[in-house]
Amino acid sequence: MRLSKLVDETDRSTRAAHARRRREPRDYILLGYTIDSRTGLGSFEQYFHKLVKWLQMMSIREVLEQPEVKERVQRIRSEQEDFRRLLQRNSFQLQNVVVTDLREIERLPAGNRFLIYTLFPETNVSLRVHWGPAHQSVIAAVGHSIFNRTCKTSVGELMSRYGGGGHRGAGTCVLPIDSAAEAIDEILFELQANG
Repeated sequence: MRLSKLVDETDRSTRAAHARRRREPRDYILLGYTIDSRTGLGSFEQYFHKLVKWLQMMSIREVLEQPEVKERVQRIRSEQEDFRRLLQRNSFQLQNVVVTDLREIERLPAGNRFLIYTLFPETNVSLRVHWGPAHQSVIAAVGHSIFNRTCKTSVGELMSRYGGGGHRGAGTCVLPIDSAAEAIDEILFELQANG
């Protein structure tokens, strides 16, 4: 029974089924942020295995009280305002798309990746660009807004054209540096055309 709740909450998080009015994530959503690589907390493989064991034996409240979990939650909360300012400084709206370019950023503060849709509520899709490992490539990450669900682009299909993948609402691709600018323009054009 306990694991069925976890599966339901994981599915809810994957679909980004968050309520707009809830500013502070809690329970399973908050826990999900602590293992989401896009939150900016770094490696989480060993931590994930611990979470699975804890969730089999404890309630969500008890899991959130574990020192490793509390440390990650504290980091998210303490860096959230820096993350917000960084998004505001490095993001701009082009029609229905909010573009965030993080290639100038050496260290990304931890933060809620869905915040961008609160900052740009008129948009229905985001395009986030950042360096790949060792600045050897460029990563393009695209996601439908969790609030304005009118984007018609199948993101996974679009990303697959550039060697990436995903599902209808979110996906990524790794772009060679020499063709990244052209590919990003094409991706942006497609997102605007299907807005």
